[in-house]
Order: sequence, then C-alpha cells, then structure tokens
Amino acid sequence: MSEVRQRWRIVFARGEEARYLSHLDAIKGWERAFRRGDIPIATTEGFSPRSKLVFAAPLQLGMLAERELADLFLAERLTSPDLRARLSAGMPNGYKVVGMHDVWSGAPALATQLVAADYRMTLLNVEHDALRAAAERLMAAERLPRLRRKESRSITYDLRPLLLELRVGAPDADTGAGAGLWMRLRHSQNDGSGRPDEVVAALADELGMRTVPTPGASDDEGLGTVSAEAPTQSAAGRDVAAPSAPSGLALEVLRPVRERLWLDEELTPKPAGPVTRNPRDDG
Repeated sequence: MSEVRQRWRIVFARGEEARYLSHLDAIKGWERAFRRGDIPIATTEGFSPRSKLVFAAPLQLGMLAERELADLFLAERLTSPDLRARLSAGMPNGYKVVGMHDVWSGAPALATQLVAADYRMTLLNVEHDALRAAAERLMAAERLPRLRRKESRSITYDLRPLLLELRVGAPDADTGAGAGLWMRLRHSQNDGSGRPDEVVAALADELGMRTVPTPGASDDEGLGTVSAEAPTQSAAGRDVAAPSAPSGLALEVLRPVRERLWLDEELTPKPAGPVTRNPRDDG
C-alpha cells in the first residue's frame, strides 16, 4: 500500500459514448487513464493492489451525467493544472473532467457525505397534464409501497421517504414529444437510496401503464424496469399488479440524465452566526 499524499475530488461528466458502460468497466477505463497519464495514484494493500479511486455512487446503465463525484488519492502531490493535463491525456471515451478540488486526505469518506441526487428525463406516450396529476398524487401520498428486485430476492420498501421532490416540465426540446420530468432523490448508506426507475414505475402504475426496460440493462441497474413478481400499491392505496406482458402504450424514458450529486454540507442549512450590532444603531 502506498502512502496517501494528496486527495483530489474530481467532478466529471458522462456522455453518450459511455452511457452503457458498467460501473466495473468504467473503473477499468479510469485506471487505464492513470497509467497513460503517468498519474502517481495511491494503491490498496494485498496481493492485487488496486488504484485508490472512490466514486460517490454508481450510475445506472443508460444514464448520462453532468456532475459526478469521485475521490482520487495520490502517492505524490500534483498541482491542479498538472493533474488536469495528465487526466486529459488518457480519459476514457465519453468522460470529461468538469472540475477538481484539493480535499483534506483525512476527510470523511465521499459516499458517507452523499445525501441526494437530481435527475431529469423525458417521458414519452403520456400527456403533460396526466403526468403532472400522477406526480402530485405521489408527492401527496403518505406511503408508496414498492417491490425491488435484488439478485434472486425481492424486497418490499417504502419509496415515499426517498422521493424528496418531483416536478413535471416541458416536452423534449429536440423532438417536442412527451413531458419532462425532474426529481430529487435521497441517497443514504444508512437510510436507503432512491432510484429514478422506481419513480417512473410508480408513475406508470398511477397512469395504468407499463414501462420499457433499458436495452442491455439488468433489473438491478437499468432505467425503466418494473418488477412483475408481486402487486404494488398506487398513491391512492389501491393494489396495482405490475404487468407481466406488453399491453397498450408504455411509459418510455428518453435521455435520462443525473444532473448532480449533493453532499450533506451543500444541502444542510448552515446555522446562523451571532448577530453583530453596530454601535451607531444605539443612537
């Protein structure tokens, strides 16, 4: 294990060329970039040491991203221009560095500081007003029981506390079709994290529709998948069986984007400081 001399927080974007890249393949691509750029990255212990690169949260297959976060631990100190130049020399296709910050190496782990994520997308085959009404019902609900597949198991959970905000917007700017959808979901290692595909599935249930799985994605990582193993409930409390066969129009997701990840210090209101009075105010 090499000693950590510096910790950089990398802000990066993921574009079209990398949208169907798995998390493991993405890590391998970044590690190749470190070798090409001769970046002195710190490594872990063991017979197979790995580069000390920590992502805040994996991205689902098919998802674009604008402001992702990763912590890079270096065995030697580098300046910001030097590190940026070395990264640019070998960045994986579809990835772009947006910014970087020198972080104290002893700061808490990145994943433990993550509290929320913003997403936007366009939903096809649905009217704007119908989608807005369904979104309002979700936000007004006290509970949203859902079923999540995890490998060979199924887990029942409540989606509502994971859904922080939900807004319906204009149609896609390029095609003029569908309706825009924006959401903020909670991300927490201890209290659970929301996934955009689960929100889309809940909206589909409200609208009496099905969703379309992302091409090449599994149930655990794709956007737009719906479990067909057991009924869920709509926001109104009625049982809604997830469809096991195509029927009618499907609620289709177009160009899903994770806009940004939020750390606790960015969303938690700062306590007000002491009020300093100007002696002149006393007359």
